[in-house]
Amino acid sequence: MYEKHLECRSCGKKIELGMKYTCPVCEGILELKYDYEAMKEDALLLDDKEHKGMWKYSHMLPVRDKGNIVTLGEGATPLLRCCRLEKEYNMSAFLYLKAESLNPSGSFKDRPSSVGISAAKEYGAKRVVIASSGNASAAAAAYCAGTGMECIVFVPEGIDASKVTQAAAYGAAVIPVAGNYSNSYKMALECSSKYGWPNITSTFLNPYTVEADKTAAYEIWEQLGECMPDYVVIPIASGPLLVGMYKGFQELVHLGIASPESRLPAMIGVQSEQCMPVTKAYLEHTAKVYGWELPIHTIAGGISDPLIGYEQDGELTLKTALESGGRMSCLSEEEIADAMQQIETKTGLYCEPTSAAAVGAAARLYKEGVIAPGTKVVCMLTGHGFKYSGRKPFVQKVISSIEELPI
Repeated sequence: MYEKHLECRSCGKKIELGMKYTCPVCEGILELKYDYEAMKEDALLLDDKEHKGMWKYSHMLPVRDKGNIVTLGEGATPLLRCCRLEKEYNMSAFLYLKAESLNPSGSFKDRPSSVGISAAKEYGAKRVVIASSGNASAAAAAYCAGTGMECIVFVPEGIDASKVTQAAAYGAAVIPVAGNYSNSYKMALECSSKYGWPNITSTFLNPYTVEADKTAAYEIWEQLGECMPDYVVIPIASGPLLVGMYKGFQELVHLGIASPESRLPAMIGVQSEQCMPVTKAYLEHTAKVYGWELPIHTIAGGISDPLIGYEQDGELTLKTALESGGRMSCLSEEEIADAMQQIETKTGLYCEPTSAAAVGAAARLYKEGVIAPGTKVVCMLTGHGFKYSGRKPFVQKVISSIEELPI
């Protein structure tokens, strides 16, 4: 409703709206720009009474005809205070989990998929293409099924079978590509270029999908009693969730919805030590991100993106984290696995390893004095435990009487 044009984040080139992916001048990342002055005149920015969940914020999203909205009820996910985790990690900060795992297909990717496919529908598309390391494939397939659109999904070979099975169950054409995620990304780009299929890959490629991530910020602000968190900790691959959420917090202040004195949260991105191109740049105090060329062996498949060929995504994420007063962090495989166990046994939330990285990083950064006592820390729980099939199978002796109880 209020979107004006696309604008290159690098050179400032203004481009008319449409399914466009990079700046024609410098190949920079495109961002949707809005008429904020017109927005300020609308008293219902955060309350579209015709829609629920994420689309309660439809006025803040780039779909002009609300009849084109494709939704499965995504958004409005719980924000849960986790006192037992605070105690486990000896934290005197307030630790919250934003349970994005409870979205319809089981991950935060439902938000960008809903907006991306709604925008594709608005531009008359009958088929979309996406590259995914897992969660986005299932989300895109689910939303395409809901609207009758064909979905072509490119995934890296060796992807967790549970995620491929879910996407295929929704009717998508799931196609494994040799090599890592970057090769799947290139394949989707080629199809989009050659056949004109909208590319809804949820990196920074599609400027419409990134806008959806703002809605998680709006929800957190409301759920905290119209208050900003002090820190938001996010598992990242290329980082659109971090950048999109920060834009959402900025919009709340810019539009006068939140107090002008509100202090924006520090955004903290987390990666695995097995694939950490953005964290490596942070640790080396450079703005330049290089693709990850080393072998990748991590249980956190959702953040195993080497960024080869689109390193500027990582550079934008790093820039945003630093501008917010945040940083990048990384965890070992043992730390990720331990955090996953602690979340599941202390909160009852079944989560995949990628999600657990946020909590593990929050605990480590509190111990290191980066996160201060008495502050509000929100960890994004990005994916459900059913997304991960690498757990040891449950085995227990069968009993026939209570005398045989193994407790």
